[in-house]
Amino acid sequence: MLNRRFLRIKALQALYSYSQEENPDSAIYRRRLLSGLEKTYELYLFLMTFPIELKRFFEDELALEKGKYIPSDKQLQTLELLINNKAIQHLEQNVAFQNEINKYKISWNGHQDLMRKIWMEFKVHPMFTEYLKNETHSFKTDKTLLADLTEWLIAEVELFESFLEDKYVNWEDDQVLVLKTIQKTYQGMSAGSNTILPAKHKDEEEDIKFLKDLFDLCIQHSDELMKLISDKTKNWDQDRIAVVDLILMKMAVCEVLYFPFIPVKVSINEYLELAKLYSTPNSHGFINGVLDKVQIELRKNNRINKLGRGLVD
Repeated sequence: MLNRRFLRIKALQALYSYSQEENPDSAIYRRRLLSGLEKTYELYLFLMTFPIELKRFFEDELALEKGKYIPSDKQLQTLELLINNKAIQHLEQNVAFQNEINKYKISWNGHQDLMRKIWMEFKVHPMFTEYLKNETHSFKTDKTLLADLTEWLIAEVELFESFLEDKYVNWEDDQVLVLKTIQKTYQGMSAGSNTILPAKHKDEEEDIKFLKDLFDLCIQHSDELMKLISDKTKNWDQDRIAVVDLILMKMAVCEVLYFPFIPVKVSINEYLELAKLYSTPNSHGFINGVLDKVQIELRKNNRINKLGRGLVD
């Protein structure tokens, strides 16, 4: 789930915050950086438990409807259909998933009013009315409904987004990765498999080391990295170069110099992609030009020493 690009993004955010403080303590920012990874995973779990909580809301609504003097048959059928959603039941019954929920103390307690407002919008949405038209509901159609519901909540329901912004300070930074991971989770989920959750890390020890080293080395070698970049931007007013652009370039050069197993092209391309996401429209070309000049100079001076897969350009 927490792939290398995402780790680079978290390092970028930490280095940017670090650069904005007058006398920053790198140890404090490193701790925040590592704890932020846990908050990302917690946010993912929180959103994955939303359908289960919604089911509990439907069960309460069903009890209220049955208690009416003249209950609505259509309302009863709709609520029972949702309560019996096969994908939700699969989540509820999965031991590994429930263990993670308990480990991170995920809870939706006290949000009945939010559920009610969401339900009022959801039950008239074309996505849901089309779902109701199906005569049969398979595991596939049920999990597709949950995936579509999640995407709709995040993309269109301002009330829900405001709720997440208040609950998770990392929401704005992590929402794209979390939504993509949720969609992949639903796509890969099958009735015959007990595996639901993706691996948090491909190799946790290696990933954490990469993240720590990237953050620490960028700070330790900041002056050296800055000189390599400024030598190639002499025709530019240094004060007008965006802070994010400088940090992206320093991170890229840091990887080229101090990460022997990562190919030069991989490092440069990764930071060019991040420039598209986090900097100005003109930054991509500017950063590409500067990094190309820097890596040519480093090669000329035999300062690039790559090993293993890092040898592949």
